Amino acid sequence: ISVWSFRFLNGQTAVCQNIFGTLGRVIGLFVEVVLRFVGGIQRQSSSDGDGGWWQEIISLAEGTFQREELVLTSELFIHRFINVLIHVALVQLVGVVARLLFATTADAAVGANNATTNNHNQQQQRQQRLLRYTQYTAQILFALHPTHVEAVANTANRPHLLALLFNVTIVDPTIPFLAVGVLGGMGLLSAETAIFQYPAIVLTMMAVRYRRELLLLSMEEEAASGAGAAAGEDSSPSSNEENAERSDHPQSSSLWSPLLHKTFVALLPRYILLAMTSTYYLLHRYRNGSLSIPNGLIRPAENPFYNKIDNGEWTYLHRIINYSYVLSLHIMKSFGVEIVGFSHEYGFDCIPEIKLPIVQQTSSTSWTMDLRVFLPLLLVVFFGGLVVWAWYGRNNGRQQQQQQQQTTNNDALSSSKKQLVQQQNDRIQRLLLLLTLFAWFATLFPIAGFMKVGTFVADRLVVASTFGTCIFVGRLIAIWLTADDDDDDDTNNNQHQSNLAIQPKTIIKHTILLYLFTNHLAKQTHKRSSEWMDEFSLFTSSLKACPRSIKSNLEASKLYSGLVPQMLDLDKALSLIQNAQSIDPTYCDVHMQYAHVYFQQEKLISFEQELVEALLCPFSMGQAMTNWNRYWEVMLSSGDNAASGRYTKYMERIQGEIDKAAKEDASKAKNDGAR
Repeated sequence: ISVWSFRFLNGQTAVCQNIFGTLGRVIGLFVEVVLRFVGGIQRQSSSDGDGGWWQEIISLAEGTFQREELVLTSELFIHRFINVLIHVALVQLVGVVARLLFATTADAAVGANNATTNNHNQQQQRQQRLLRYTQYTAQILFALHPTHVEAVANTANRPHLLALLFNVTIVDPTIPFLAVGVLGGMGLLSAETAIFQYPAIVLTMMAVRYRRELLLLSMEEEAASGAGAAAGEDSSPSSNEENAERSDHPQSSSLWSPLLHKTFVALLPRYILLAMTSTYYLLHRYRNGSLSIPNGLIRPAENPFYNKIDNGEWTYLHRIINYSYVLSLHIMKSFGVEIVGFSHEYGFDCIPEIKLPIVQQTSSTSWTMDLRVFLPLLLVVFFGGLVVWAWYGRNNGRQQQQQQQQTTNNDALSSSKKQLVQQQNDRIQRLLLLLTLFAWFATLFPIAGFMKVGTFVADRLVVASTFGTCIFVGRLIAIWLTADDDDDDDTNNNQHQSNLAIQPKTIIKHTILLYLFTNHLAKQTHKRSSEWMDEFSLFTSSLKACPRSIKSNLEASKLYSGLVPQMLDLDKALSLIQNAQSIDPTYCDVHMQYAHVYFQQEKLISFEQELVEALLCPFSMGQAMTNWNRYWEVMLSSGDNAASGRYTKYMERIQGEIDKAAKEDASKAKNDGAR
C-alpha cells in the first residue's frame, strides 16, 4: 500500500519509495513482536498463577479498559487500525488524483528550462497556489467525511476500502501496464461493488491524460510563439502560411478532436485490459452461480422495496419515483448532507415509500403532498446546469483581454483560429471533467433500483462516490479561496510582491473557513465514530434516526435483555420487540429474542412457544436448534409428563411445517422444469 500510494507523488525517487516500503515493513515487524511478547506474558501469567509485577501490569490494564485482554491484543482494535491505515492511503490518493486532474504547465514539464516573462511566472505561481489549495481541501473533505465512519469502524466493510484503494491506484496513466491488470483484479476480488467503479476509473484516466496532452500542446505553442517573436521580421511568408495551416488543422466542428483521439489511442490498451479483466470476473461468477443474490437473502426488513413489483404492489412508475429518492439520498450523503439522519440500518420502515398520486386528499377540504419528490427534481436541475456550463463555459472577459494583448502582433485570422481551437479544447476538457464526476456518482448504481441487492440505504456504498465529490467540491472551494489573487492583479498589476503575496484579509478568510469546515466535519465524524465504539450509542442513534426501523428496534431490545448487564430491563426489551413486530408481523427474527426474554422471566411456556417459532424461521434456525436441544434434554430427563406432552405437540407441528415446505419446493421445482 505504501509503495503504490507514494508512487504517485511527483518528484519521488526510487530511493524514497524503498524508504517508505522498508519503514512499513519495520513497523509491521515491530507490532508483531509486541503482540507476541504481550501474548507470551499473558500465557506465562496464567500458567504460573503468580505472575509478580507482570501480573500487576496486566491486571491494571484489564481494570483500566474493563476488558479481558490488553487493547493491543484486541482483534477488533487491530482490524480497525488497519482500516484507518487504508483510509489514510486513500486520503493521500485523493490529493494526488486532484493534482493530476487539474495539473498545471509546471507539472506537465518538470525540469524544463523555459524562458518566461515575469507575468508568466506570476500566472504559474497563481496556478500552483490554486492547485495546492485544491489538493489540501479535497484531502480535508475526504479525511473528515462522516459517511466513511461505517466503512472504517465496521471491520466487515474493509472490502469497500480495499476495492477503492486498488482501483484508484491505476488512475495514473504512467503506472506500469501489467500493474493495471493486477491491481484491477485485486479490486474485483476485494468487493463485488468494485466493478461499478470501472467507468469512473476509465474516465478519470482519460481526463488526466487529456489534461496533460493539452498542457504540453499549450507549451509547444508558447515555445513556437516565442521563437517566432525572436525571429521577428525574418520570418518568410511561406512560414506564416505553414503556421496558419498548422493552426487550422486541429479545428473541427465536432468534439472528437485530434488531441482527444490521441489520448484515447494512448489509453486503449489499458481499457482493453480492464475490459478483459472485468469480463473474465463476471463470467467466472456466472459459471459459479454467484452473479446474483438469492432471493432468500433479500429481506423486506433490510430492503423493503425490492419485491414490490413482483408482489403486484407497485407499478414501474412507483419504482422509478421511490428509487430516485433513495438514489438522491446517497448523492446528498456523498456531498456530506444527511437528509434522514445517521443510522447503521435504514431498512423497513425507516424510509416510507412515496405513494401515488403525489397529491392526496385527506379530507373534503385538505390535501397533502409528499415533498420528498422535490429532492430528485432539484438534483436533476442542478446536474442539468452543470451540463450547460460544461458545454458553454463561462465568459471570462479578463482572460479574453489578456489573449488579445498577447496576440496583437499576430495575424488576425490566425488569432481567431487559435481562439476557436482553444475554445474547443476547453469544452472537451470541461465535458471530460463533468463525465468524470457523473461516473463517480455511477458507483451508486447498485442501489438505483436496477438490480437485486440486499442493501437499501448504507453509508459504506457512498465511500467511492465521495472520492469524486471531494475532489470537485475541493476545487470549487479552492477557486473561491484564491479569487482575491485575481483582484490583486487588477490593483497591483505592476507590483510583483503584491501579486505573489497573500493579503491579510485573504489569510483571515482562509483561517475562518478552514476552522468552519474542519470543526463541522470533525464534530460529525467524531460523534459518529464514538457511536460505532459502543453498542448502546450505535443502536440508540439508529432509533433516533429511524424510530420505525424493525432491525433497530430488535437490536435495541438486546441492550436491555442482557447484552449490556448494567442496562438489564426486560420490560423495556419486550416493549421494543413488540414495537418491531407491530411494524412487520412477518419478521420472524423477533421470536428468538422473545424466547430469550421469556426464559429470563421464567415464563417457560411462552419460551417454548416462541422457540418453536424461532426454529421455523430460517434466519434464526441455527441458534434456536442449539437452545432447543439443550432445553429439552434437561426437561425430558426430569420425567415431567406434561413437558413430554408439550414436546410431542411441538414436534408434530415442526414436522408438519417441514412436510409443507417440502411439498412447496417439489411443486416449485416441477414448475421450473416445465418452463
